Amino acid sequence: MSIDMLNRRVPRLALLTVAVSIGLSGCFGDDDNDSFTSQSTYSANIQRTEFGIPHITAKDYKGLGYGVGYAFAEDNICSLAREVVVASGQSMRYLGDEGDVDSDVFYTWYNSPERRAKFLAAQDPEVVDAVTGYAAGYSRYLRDKGVDNINPDCAGAEWVREITIDDLLTVYGKANLRGGLSNFVRPIVAAAPPDQNTTMNSSRMRTVSPEPVAEFDNSTINAMKGGSNAYAFGSEVTGTDSGILYGNPHEPWEGVQRFYEFHLTLPGELDVMGAAQQGQPFINIGFNKDVAWSHTVSTAKRFTLYQLSLVNGNPMKYNYQNSAGVFEQRDIEKVDVTIQLPNNQTLVRPIYLSQYGPMLNVKALNGQLPNWGDNNLAYTIRDAASENPRALNQWRSMNKARSVEDLVDRMQDTLGLGFVNTIATDRYGKALYADISTVPHVTKQQLESCSANAGPFLGALIASDLPALNGATAACEWGNDADSPQAGIFGRSNLPFLIRDDYVANSNDSYWLSNLKQPLTGFSPLLRRRLSPFLGPNAVDGVPLLMRSRMGLTQILDRLSNKDQLGGNTFNLNNMQDVVYGNRSYVAELVLDDVLADCTANPVMPLTSGGTIDATQACAVLSNWDRRDNLDSKGAHVFREFWRKVNFTETTDDAFNVKFDINDPVNTPRDLIINDNTRSALGDAIAFFNSKNIALDATLADLQYVIDAGNNNEKIPMHGGLGREGIFNVAQGPGLNEDGTYKPITNGPTYMQTVTFDSKGPVVEALLAYSQASDSTRPHHRDQTRRYSAKDWIRLPFSQAEVNDQAVGNSLQLRE
Repeated sequence: MSIDMLNRRVPRLALLTVAVSIGLSGCFGDDDNDSFTSQSTYSANIQRTEFGIPHITAKDYKGLGYGVGYAFAEDNICSLAREVVVASGQSMRYLGDEGDVDSDVFYTWYNSPERRAKFLAAQDPEVVDAVTGYAAGYSRYLRDKGVDNINPDCAGAEWVREITIDDLLTVYGKANLRGGLSNFVRPIVAAAPPDQNTTMNSSRMRTVSPEPVAEFDNSTINAMKGGSNAYAFGSEVTGTDSGILYGNPHEPWEGVQRFYEFHLTLPGELDVMGAAQQGQPFINIGFNKDVAWSHTVSTAKRFTLYQLSLVNGNPMKYNYQNSAGVFEQRDIEKVDVTIQLPNNQTLVRPIYLSQYGPMLNVKALNGQLPNWGDNNLAYTIRDAASENPRALNQWRSMNKARSVEDLVDRMQDTLGLGFVNTIATDRYGKALYADISTVPHVTKQQLESCSANAGPFLGALIASDLPALNGATAACEWGNDADSPQAGIFGRSNLPFLIRDDYVANSNDSYWLSNLKQPLTGFSPLLRRRLSPFLGPNAVDGVPLLMRSRMGLTQILDRLSNKDQLGGNTFNLNNMQDVVYGNRSYVAELVLDDVLADCTANPVMPLTSGGTIDATQACAVLSNWDRRDNLDSKGAHVFREFWRKVNFTETTDDAFNVKFDINDPVNTPRDLIINDNTRSALGDAIAFFNSKNIALDATLADLQYVIDAGNNNEKIPMHGGLGREGIFNVAQGPGLNEDGTYKPITNGPTYMQTVTFDSKGPVVEALLAYSQASDSTRPHHRDQTRRYSAKDWIRLPFSQAEVNDQAVGNSLQLRE
C-alpha cells in the first residue's frame, strides 16, 4: 500500500492548515489518470477544501467508498467505532458503565449472521463495492495513524479496531429501525410469558381495564421534538428558469445521526455532493448538476402492534384464523440470545417471536395495559422498515437523478427510504414534495375493522397513535400492492407526492399540506401523526398544523406578498437565507398580544408554589422583545419558559378561543384562552429567572450556546429556538442549567443547504452547524459552527475550478 501527495496550488489563507489537512479534487483531469494503478484493490484521491470538506475521486465504487471511509475516520473515528460496538450487541463487553444489557440482547438477536447475509444479498453490486471500500478506508486510516494516536476520546480503547463490511451491515441494520423496532427495545427484551406453572384460565387470570396510553413517548417515532424543515421553490416564484431549495434536517449533534459533508466523483458515472450520516458511502442529502434534495422526518407509521388471543391455558400458543377460514393454534417461539460480558463471561436472555415479529411487554409502554396472559392476551409488533434492505440502493439511485420527475421514478421503483419525506427541486424549475417511503399496507377500513370487537385495548392504543390490529385473523395481515417491491407495504400508487411550479414545504407535518393550493388527501391514516381523527364516519382531512409548519407557510406567504419587507415578491438565494434565519417566533406572533393585554389589566400573576409575583417589568420586556430568537433578542428566554409551562398540544385546538378551521389552516387555531394555567406559567417563568439572577432583558446570546472543546471550552452563542414555539430554525439542548442558562445545544441545525442552478451548474451555499469533526483536536471541529452563529453561509465548490480555488493542503492519493 502507499500514500502519495500530489502537488496542488494552495490558497494563501490555507497555508496555516496545510500541515494538518489533506484532501482531493472534484474530478479527474487527464493528467491524473495515471495516478491509479490496476494492481490496486482500492484507489482514491482526496482533496480537502476549506472547512475540511473532502472531495473524493475514484475510478470505481470501491475507490469512492475507500476515500469516504478514510476521510470520515480522520474526523470522527470514535463515533463510528462506538456505533459498531452498540450495533453488534457488545456494549456490555466494551463500554463499561455505558453498556446496556437490553440493547445488547436486542441487537445481537436482530443483527444475526442470517439477517446480515440476507441484507447483503439484496444490495446492488456497486453498493457492495462502495461499502467494502468504506470499511477498508476506515481501517486503513486506523493502521496509518495507530490506535494510540487517534482522537483522545477513544485513543487506545480495546473496542477501536479495523472494521469489515460485516460491521457496517450491523450499523445499517440498526439504522433501519429508527422509525420502528429501535423504539421498542426494552419492551421487546422484557417480554416474557407468565409462569407456566400457573394455569391460565378465565377464573384465575387477571382482568385489567384500559386507559389512554399516555406514558408512551411518540416523539422518537414522529419527530415531535426538534424536527427538520425544507422548502422547494419552482420557477413560478423564483423569477428564473431554475428552482431553489432550502433544507435543514434537525438531528442530534452527536452519534450515529451526525452528518458528514463530502463530494463523490466517478467520472462518467457519478458526481454528487452533500452530506450523509456515518458509515454511509453515498450522499443522503445533497445535489448534483441537475437536482437538489433534502429530507424531513415523515409522520408515517412504520409498524403495527398486533393483539394475540392466547390459547386458554397455554401462553406460548395463540389462536389464528388463516386465509382459508381454518382455525389454527400457532406457536410463539423462544430464541435464546447470548451476549458477551467482560472477562469472558456471557449472559443468556430470551426473545420471543410470533409470526409477526418480536413479542412486547406492553406494560413498559403503559402500566394500565395487560401483562402477557392477562385477559388471555399478548402483544407483538411487525416493523416494515426492518424488512427493507433497499436504503443503500436508494441513496445511490437518488445520487444519479437528472430531474425531479426522474427522482420520483427512482424512489417509486426502489421504495427504499425508511422514515423520511423528500423535498427537491431541479434546474428546470420544478418543486417536489414526496412521502415515498416504507409504510405498512393498512387501509383506513382495515384499521377500523381490525380494531373493532377485539376488546378495549386496541382502541386505547390507537387513541395514543399506536396502530394496533387484531392478530387472530389473516384478514388483519398487511395487504399487498402489485407495484411494491416489498410484501406488506404500500406501492407507488398509494403513496403521496406533489410536483409544483410554485412551492412545496414540510416541517415534519404529514403529506396533507405541502402546498396551500393543493392539499393531498385520501391516503392511509398510517401516514399521519395522529390516527383517531382520520377514522370513523366523521373522519377529517386535516388537523391543526405544528406551530413550526404554520411559521414555514407564513414565511412563504409573507415573502410572496413582500410583507416581510425584503423587497420584490420572489425567492432568491439571498432573501431565502434571510427568511430561514429570521428566527421568528410564530407562537409569540400568535399569542403574545393576548398575554400582554391580560398583564396590563392585571399584572399580579399567581405562582404554582403559592403566592404571587408582579409581572410588570417582565411584560415591559416582552412588549419590547422583537419576537425572534436572534442572538441580540432580549426577553426570548422569558417567553420560552412561559410557553413551555402552558398546557398546550400542537395538533389540537383546546388552548384557543378560535378553533381550527380546515379552510384556514395557517391562521387557526388562534386567540389564546387566558386562564389560571397561562397566568401561573408566566409567573413561574419570571420567578425562575429572578431566583437565578438572570436579567429578564438578557439577550439570547447570554444564555444559549455550544462549547468549543478544542478552544478552551469557549462558548459560541447560538440563535434559534424550540419547534414548540414555532421557531422555524430549531436549536435546543437538554434544558436549563442550575444557573439559569441553557445547557449546550445538542439537537438542531445540521447540514443546511441552499441550492439553485445556473448555466455552469449548481450554485450552493451551505453550512454544517456542528462542523465536520467531532474530534476536538481536529482543525475543523467548530469552524462552521462559528459561521452559523454569525449567519455566514459558505459557498460550496463543485466544479474542478471551484475545488482548486478552495483547495487546502495537498491532494492525498490512496492506494491499497
